[in-house]
Amino acid sequence: MPVVYLLRRNTASIEKTRTTLEEADWQLGGCSESLQDALAEIAVRMPDIVACDLRLNDGHAMLVAHELGQLPVRPQLLLLSPNVDDLQLFAALCAGANAYHVDVGTGLTDALTALHQRRANLSPLMARQALAAFGVERSPLALASQMAAAKDQSAAGRQIDQAARHLLSLLAHGLLTSEVAQAWQITQMEVEQRIWRIVRLLHVRSRELQIV
Repeated sequence: MPVVYLLRRNTASIEKTRTTLEEADWQLGGCSESLQDALAEIAVRMPDIVACDLRLNDGHAMLVAHELGQLPVRPQLLLLSPNVDDLQLFAALCAGANAYHVDVGTGLTDALTALHQRRANLSPLMARQALAAFGVERSPLALASQMAAAKDQSAAGRQIDQAARHLLSLLAHGLLTSEVAQAWQITQMEVEQRIWRIVRLLHVRSRELQIV
């Protein structure tokens, strides 16, 4: 079972999450309310996943993503936010976070399992933001929905291929990952793994912009 480190705003959130993980037999690799204390512990304990509130008392998840990127072995970062449309979510994904979970009291272990399997999701708003970040237009729905769209590896821009563009377009149109899977005749897991890889490309794009 993957090791999870909790970085949350307060003790109540930590204890509630700790109970959820213990009931599901997840291994807890530490917890903290302090970003500075957490960074030192994470470097030593090397968890597989860091589950982190989008906003912390002494920092922000974008800083967490940056600091984790400096480690020799970087854990995956799961953002916890009560609101899927928080504009800072996309910024943190670009900065190095791998996925997000809408923290409404349920579903955390499913989100952790998905991330461990390198699966992710994007809301319609974030899919539109990703298209804009990559500098490509949304594909027409009829084109993106075709089975052939899933296999189009021709370039759509500097960072992504047409298949990724079509996937982001379908998500931007509001399709669920299960609906994309049905249209493309592939598994939902593969769709979610493709989204995870697109988020990784956002990290690359962000680093290139910093270099420029």
